[in-house]
Amino acid sequence: MGNGALTLKKILLVASILIATMATAFAAAALFDTPYIGNSFRKTFHYRDCGSVQQMWAEHQVPLETREEAISKGYRPCGNCRP
Repeated sequence: MGNGALTLKKILLVASILIATMATAFAAAALFDTPYIGNSFRKTFHYRDCGSVQQMWAEHQVPLETREEAISKGYRPCGNCRP
């Protein structure tokens, strides 16, 4: 095998890891049927369709029913989606 085949294998491995990670994040967000998702690490909250939610680690996602609930629990609104 030449270097090209080894490089292609590395690219495919990295791509499959990225796809699996993204699929996990999307699946975790889809589990919550709430209008808002909080980030327990950054203490921000977002509309569930905010792009920041897709970048958030699944273990940091917190379902929130209302804006008032989020604020009462110490979360601040996201600067992107401005919930």
